[in-house]
Amino acid sequence: MKSAYDPTDNEIIVANIGRKLMNESVKLPKKGHKPTNEEIARSNRMSAFGDTLTRFGTPYGPKNLKEVLKSANITKKEAEEFMQIGYSA
Repeated sequence: MKSAYDPTDNEIIVANIGRKLMNESVKLPKKGHKPTNEEIARSNRMSAFGDTLTRFGTPYGPKNLKEVLKSANITKKEAEEFMQIGYSA
């Protein structure tokens, strides 16, 4: 019997995308040049978004897109860009 704490299939998919984004965020400031402040900030936002996705649907995590955006402090446009990266990673 499933517990209220067991993730749904969709929550597992979203969490896996979040983990991929956290891994990809480390690679964002490309090696070989000094990253700009904006590149570092974007990498940090991607990582925060990925972390938020890993908690989506959990008892104390975000329950909808509005809460995800607020928790990660990103725009809807950035979320769309990051999701594309997460799907392709």
